[in-house]
Amino acid sequence: MGKSNDENCLKKASNAISNGLQRIFYRYGCSIAKHPWIYIMVCVVVTAACCVGLMNFYSETRSEKLWIPQDSDYVKTLNWQAENFPNDQRAQLILYEADNILLADYIREMYRERLKIRDIVVTDKYGRNRTQEDLCYRVPVLGRQAAGGVAIADYESDSEVLDSFSAMEEYALPGTGCYELNLLDVWKDDGAIFEALTDDDVIRDVNAANTSASLGFPIDFTGLLGAAEYTDGRVVKARSALTTVLMKVNRTEVDQGDMGTGEGLTEDVDLELYDWELEFINVMQDASGRPEGLTVYFQSARSYGEIAGDTIVGDVFYLAVGMLLLFVFVQVMLGKFNMVETRPVLSLLGLVSVGMAVGVSFGLCSAFGIPYGPVHSVLPLLMLGLGVDDMFVIVQCWYNLDKTERRQELQERVGLALRHAGVAITITSLTDFVAFAIGASTVLPALQSFCIYCAIGIVALYAFQATFFVAWFTLDQTRLEKHRNGLFWCYTHKNWTPNACSQRDFCQTFFTRVYAKYLLMKPVKVLVLAVTAAMLGTCIWGVTNLRQEFNPVWFLPESSYLYQFISRVQYYYPQSGEQGLVYLGALNYSAELPKIYNLEEQMRGSEYISSIDSWYDGLVTHALETTGEDITGKAVNESYFEDILQGFLFSSEGGRYLQNFRFLDGEPFILEASKFSYRHIILNTSSQRISAMDEMKDFVNSAGFSDFAAPIAAEYSNWETDKIIAEELIRNLALAMVAVFIMTLVLLASLISSFYVLICVALTLVDVMALMTWWGLTIDTVSCINLVLCIGLCVDYSVHIALHFMQIKGSRDERVRVTVGEMGPPVLNGAFSTFLSFILLAGSESHVFESFFKIFFGVFVFGVFHGLVFLPVLLSLVGPAPYNTVSPALLESTEDTSSSSCKQLEINGHTFTQHI
Repeated sequence: MGKSNDENCLKKASNAISNGLQRIFYRYGCSIAKHPWIYIMVCVVVTAACCVGLMNFYSETRSEKLWIPQDSDYVKTLNWQAENFPNDQRAQLILYEADNILLADYIREMYRERLKIRDIVVTDKYGRNRTQEDLCYRVPVLGRQAAGGVAIADYESDSEVLDSFSAMEEYALPGTGCYELNLLDVWKDDGAIFEALTDDDVIRDVNAANTSASLGFPIDFTGLLGAAEYTDGRVVKARSALTTVLMKVNRTEVDQGDMGTGEGLTEDVDLELYDWELEFINVMQDASGRPEGLTVYFQSARSYGEIAGDTIVGDVFYLAVGMLLLFVFVQVMLGKFNMVETRPVLSLLGLVSVGMAVGVSFGLCSAFGIPYGPVHSVLPLLMLGLGVDDMFVIVQCWYNLDKTERRQELQERVGLALRHAGVAITITSLTDFVAFAIGASTVLPALQSFCIYCAIGIVALYAFQATFFVAWFTLDQTRLEKHRNGLFWCYTHKNWTPNACSQRDFCQTFFTRVYAKYLLMKPVKVLVLAVTAAMLGTCIWGVTNLRQEFNPVWFLPESSYLYQFISRVQYYYPQSGEQGLVYLGALNYSAELPKIYNLEEQMRGSEYISSIDSWYDGLVTHALETTGEDITGKAVNESYFEDILQGFLFSSEGGRYLQNFRFLDGEPFILEASKFSYRHIILNTSSQRISAMDEMKDFVNSAGFSDFAAPIAAEYSNWETDKIIAEELIRNLALAMVAVFIMTLVLLASLISSFYVLICVALTLVDVMALMTWWGLTIDTVSCINLVLCIGLCVDYSVHIALHFMQIKGSRDERVRVTVGEMGPPVLNGAFSTFLSFILLAGSESHVFESFFKIFFGVFVFGVFHGLVFLPVLLSLVGPAPYNTVSPALLESTEDTSSSSCKQLEINGHTFTQHI
């Protein structure tokens, strides 16, 4: 298969690139083997220097900073909200469930739970005891005497009321009470009343009450009941009752930096309230003394982040055990079963080099202010998979040296081994790097950050495996050749000879004598092609059924109290969908009232909105009752608007809307901003959620307000992500595939081989995405990240085979036989080692690790199939011609090295001149 003088440009590039890389790695290997300690120390110093950047490390947990584009409508509205209506409320929710919650015994238990919550005491930074009364969200008590003595009606003017309300601090003040939506507010807050209740009293009072006995606000108490049954329009039975307790965030403390961690939350929280919420959780988890038949579910504002974080942290233990299994596996595969040729120290140091690469990645990224996200916890596992793969390739190269090469000095043997291995790990590392560099161009901050961490880690890993690991391999091989103990290097075994069993390589024997032999039989080739085609067709059908959906509840284990609470809420309150707010800026309100009216009419006509709670509707009713004028859909003059607004806000019906307005400082009733709430129906699919969000945006944008106007809901952050995640996934995968093809084309210098590698990667992706469908996964932010990782891993399996095939001379079947025999073991070992490190996560309750396991299981199965089964068959049928390795350029390079510290590299007339 010699080449003529009219070789095409690609073949010339093949010679130049292949021979150039081999020459570089040969010299580099010789240098490392001569000065191993210098290279080890340099690696350690570089790692330590990079780790200094960890002083700037910070973890980002806010969803709006992780999962949605920073130029999105949601982020813009959130920024406006923070400036105009900073969130100072934290909701604690309790759901009581029984066959009939409207029994006196259960009502009394609910009251006892309320008292237990009121008895919670935390200490602030000044050493003061703080209770719910001190920390709750307080509102004026309307139309009745407050516990402190002064009622709203006692003020002489509206401006006096406003001045008093604006001056209220976080502590209990006359005329205010803790805001709750609670079935208990049917009755006065008096223990004697609750003790005297009968079952008939409960039914009668719940149907008759329409105003909070504690605050004077109108409340639809039947709306707090779930699965209610009615007779003649009266509720007679209900399965559940929902309680909402609002707590107030101390913004002054938060602005000074005294705040809780708030993992997974979009709002900040001061330390006192954060501690109080922990005690609230402890109280609600104490089920002692509860009557039989009553079950209590609850949710604190800190619950989600705490449980989701603990779930991931809990699974890190299993990840650590997986790493221990990986260490044992690497030790078994790198060494042999005798006291000298075993390599436990080398195995451990190989894993240490992976840890050093992770340290460099974290240190450099932290130094440049790149945040650490919740999905980054899988990064060490990814680095292990790639690093162990490189270790196996390097060691396999050592064992693949022929008899002539094994007679050379140690320095030159290391150079020859790295000469072969360097090309392989360069190709795989560069393709991985480019795939993640492409992923870093995404608009999703979490994915962008993760890809940057990965790209830097891969570069560091490549450098350390080719340097730090090779240096220690040199020292370990020196130890071995002096017959020193594999674990205790200072002990020398005298008159040592290896036992016969330890010299057998069963894995390579299987690939060489069994697997390669049967794989190349014609019936087997036909079967492989048929199976591959059948898999492709089936998996294409599976991919068409892959859903795009993300639900934060998936991050919660089903055994957690929060998951159970959310499940019960969705069951008993099916119309209680996501609540949103419409924010309005400094409008000319008196003139733009018709625009607000038209907006609400559009919202009421929407199939996605179940209810609207707007100050505008109350204002219209108040104007009609007090002035006799119907202002529905009408503009009014400014003075009239101010008069009716003042009267409305300090009436018993309108007082609860006072918090929905922001007035100009020092100028009472000059409006700068307002808001009103709405609630979506429960939306079950991603397409429904996106349509509902987009429709709401269209309603507000089409209203034509003169100043800022936008809708927002907490879940819009996830819906914004759902809207673009599929597009981002397709974009990232397509760009990564193109980049992989270009990089393999440049480094393999073979159009056909690069195309075959691309086919294997594409087939693996299709199969893995189909597996996602059948295994209950969806397209979300976690799976998007994992699919980018999929390209980085599965390309390694195919590239090693394609490269080695190009470096072997002979017929196609002969080349495949040698390739599979020599590259099968390291490829399989590298793939299996990655799988082994996370196999214990199969039963994880964390959505992150569960998705990681399922997708990487697919990568292992389908990647190995296409790399070790389909690709060899394809190459045996239509594989390209081999490289022209004995080139003048290589001969010239070897002559130039005659004066180097290593012996001159000789080009022998071997049939198989290069081994990976």
